Amino acid sequence: MRSHHRPGAGISALYRVEAVPRADTSRSAPRTIRLHVGATTARLPGAGSGTVKSEVGGIPVRLWVHPRDPVLTGLPWATDPGAVARGVFGAGSADARAALTLVAYRPLRRAVVRATYQGESAYLKVPQPRLAAGLRRRLQLAGGAGLPVPPLLETVSAAGPAADGVLVLGSLPGQSLHRGLLQAGTDWDPGALTALLDRLPPAALALPRKAAWSERILDYGAGAAVALPAGAERILHCAQGVAGMVRSTDPGPLVPAHGDFHGGNLLAGNSPELRLTGLLDVDALGPGHRVDDLACFLGHLSVLAAQAPGNGALQAAAIRCARVFTRSTGAAALYCRAAGVALTLVAGTSGRGPDAALRTLSVAEELLAAARGRS
Repeated sequence: MRSHHRPGAGISALYRVEAVPRADTSRSAPRTIRLHVGATTARLPGAGSGTVKSEVGGIPVRLWVHPRDPVLTGLPWATDPGAVARGVFGAGSADARAALTLVAYRPLRRAVVRATYQGESAYLKVPQPRLAAGLRRRLQLAGGAGLPVPPLLETVSAAGPAADGVLVLGSLPGQSLHRGLLQAGTDWDPGALTALLDRLPPAALALPRKAAWSERILDYGAGAAVALPAGAERILHCAQGVAGMVRSTDPGPLVPAHGDFHGGNLLAGNSPELRLTGLLDVDALGPGHRVDDLACFLGHLSVLAAQAPGNGALQAAAIRCARVFTRSTGAAALYCRAAGVALTLVAGTSGRGPDAALRTLSVAEELLAAARGRS
């Protein structure tokens, strides 16, 4: 089971379910049915069409069988091997099947499916249909500015309403920058990150602005406290401290911002210098503060380093990032916002066990202390 808490919007989860139909109970080797079932406490549009209403501990929930996500209406098409083979790769045979891998899935929010057919590959990004046009626009702006974002591909044959909102993207070379940093030495130069942000298109300033992670830290702190009850008091105290420092430090001017700038959304080559080859997930491209993009990267990297304490290269990389980033932004503003980002990751790391979540919480507290020491 994996859960996803959206502050103020509810909790969603995906469960793996195994069942034996009653008709099979007399067999010596009964047939087992394996399903993935989604559940959410969120309010759904259209009264949750295609879902089943239930209740857990007095809390109303809606249930559905994956991939029939009630919001991501293009997901059933994107996970249909035959439909993808025909619609994306132009297969002429009715028996053609693409190989599909669900790379990422956040119920009700977005999914990414990797599709391969006869040596060709593509990625199917499934956003909420109402957000698809905006995402397409952001990809076009970023690509037009020469940024290494995935190319938008057109499907070979129109899939019609079944592919509602699905974007077909080409693949990019390289591996996750986080993975590269796990394997790299200590010579990596984080200056490439600020140079990449400098290339974000000015037209992004006309797009809607998404609040930075640290600007909603009290909501995220409340979610983290639920996910890690043993650390609830520390979490809420840290969230209050971050919120106070975010209000009291200057974030700088509004500039084009990525909105979720971390090593998991960057690709790099395998060379020791880790040359950047890809920029992913531009869903939040728009007006923002440079310090928030840099803090997002520093917060994620600091948490990654804490989860791999034996990897000195990661800790060295985090120290170098902080040193380079503070050349263009205030140290206190950078560290308090990085602390907020780390705190938002507590709920996610709690899935690996309480020790992992407590290490993440400690990172947030250390970054907040660093911010206070530089204010």
